[in-house]
Amino acid sequence: MNPGASQEPAQPTPGKHARHPKAGSISQPLLFAASTYALGQVANFLFQLRLLYLLGPSQYGETGLAHLLLVTLIFLADLGYSSLFLRESGNSPDWQHTWRYALGHRLAATTVLLAASALGWQLWGSEGASQEYLLWAAPACLLALFNYSSPMIAEGRRLAGLLVTQVAWPAALLFWYLLQDSLAQSMAATAGLSVSLGYLVQALVNVFCSRQLKLWLPLVGKGQIGAAVHLSLIGICGTLHDRLTPFLLAPLAPTFLPFFLILNHVLSGLSGIQAQLARLLLPTANTAPGQARILTVASLLLWGTATVLLAGLLIKDLALFTGQRPWLGLAAIVIFAWGISASSGVLATLLISARLEGRLMRLLVIGMTDSALLQIGAAWAGDAGYLLWARMAGVLAILVWQLKLLKLRFGLAGLTTLALSLLACVADATDWAMTIGTVLLLPILIGLLRQAPCYLPARRAGAHP
Repeated sequence: MNPGASQEPAQPTPGKHARHPKAGSISQPLLFAASTYALGQVANFLFQLRLLYLLGPSQYGETGLAHLLLVTLIFLADLGYSSLFLRESGNSPDWQHTWRYALGHRLAATTVLLAASALGWQLWGSEGASQEYLLWAAPACLLALFNYSSPMIAEGRRLAGLLVTQVAWPAALLFWYLLQDSLAQSMAATAGLSVSLGYLVQALVNVFCSRQLKLWLPLVGKGQIGAAVHLSLIGICGTLHDRLTPFLLAPLAPTFLPFFLILNHVLSGLSGIQAQLARLLLPTANTAPGQARILTVASLLLWGTATVLLAGLLIKDLALFTGQRPWLGLAAIVIFAWGISASSGVLATLLISARLEGRLMRLLVIGMTDSALLQIGAAWAGDAGYLLWARMAGVLAILVWQLKLLKLRFGLAGLTTLALSLLACVADATDWAMTIGTVLLLPILIGLLRQAPCYLPARRAGAHP
């Protein structure tokens, strides 16, 4: 099949599979494999909590942004090849050359991005702890190139393929505990060095699992850079869109920023699990059961988001959250936007499977550019709430456009989850928030457990389900 050929995506059949739940259910081995991503993310989260504790909120604000820049750079430098090699056969005669061309492309991208990041950080005016952390952690970007996860998953070694990318952060956390009292560097520099050492251990594990040292010699050539760039731009749009918000938020709500960064790490970890599950669903996304599973996951994400938001109404008045109560309303908007974006990300698998990444890329470029401009305009107004609502409106518009491209629509369950999530965000600032949460939480939990489909085929004359 020609990767560049334009096709219409196969119309999913959620209604039929809703009557036969097992057809669209998510298997336990699949969930277990995807959840292994949490191993590294929990270690990353603990790493950030320790950094916050040792540096304090004021220094951690900028250091947290430096960390965000680091992981963003690693993601951008992948150039979409982690997705591309999920659908490439390792038995093809030119596979090894394609892989080495990809390594050359990623090495060039990493070098350029590292230089641009160093210059940009200087122009940003940040110094002290954040600059030291970024300097000592920079080698991790080059070591992250040694990533053999996708070929292992494509070969059928799913669990091992996901685990080899979760070595860096547990190792970094261990190195930090071992080095913190034996080095003369500052705490931020020691933390950055530990990150680089963690990625060094991960690189060695991936080289060992590849069983071929020759694979890690980059080549100069075109390879499949065209298809990779399409897949890369899809990820880049989403990442830059997500990373824009904290930088706009920093001058508007400096006291909320550390809380937002920690929340963002939690949501990023959940996004990682969602992304790994989507990767595992991709090989069967062109079959009816595979499409049903994708729609089930996308629906569960909306139901789960509504459940969390309504549960948040019940705990906001606890004494534990007295000091953070003004932040919980803003956090609810962030969680709502995440749920919409995560559901949209799972549905994107249907377009990638149909090799329609070009259409998806155009959708995201236009949609997220508009969303970014909307956020910048809201930030200009000087209110953090306006900024976060603008972000939520942007991701919702992208989801609606994506459904139109897939010939899907919101079902009654989907509209219900969106309405209740919106109500939970608005009610957070009222005196009757706990009443709303108490009344509506049970119906939401029932919908979550029943896995009611949020997406249905579009109503069009002559359309075949």
